Amino acid sequence: MKKIIALMLVVLLTGCTSNTEFGPCVGIGEDKNPNLVYKVSAWNVVLGILFFELVLPPVFVAVDEFYCPVSVK
Repeated sequence: MKKIIALMLVVLLTGCTSNTEFGPCVGIGEDKNPNLVYKVSAWNVVLGILFFELVLPPVFVAVDEFYCPVSVK
C-alpha cells in the first residue's frame, strides 16, 4: 500500500506543470515577473484536488506551481 501511495505521489508531482515557454510557474506568495501575464494553472489545481487526501500535493501546488505565465505583456 505504501508503494502505491509513493508511486501516485511521484506521478502527480511529475504531472504538474512547472514551466511554460514563458518561464517557470510561481506559487501563491511568490513574486511574479511584471513583464509576464499569469493565470491559474487549471491542470495543477485539478491534480491537487484529485489527491487532496495525500495532503502534500495540494500544498505543493499552492506553494510552488499555482500561477503559470501564459504570455508577455
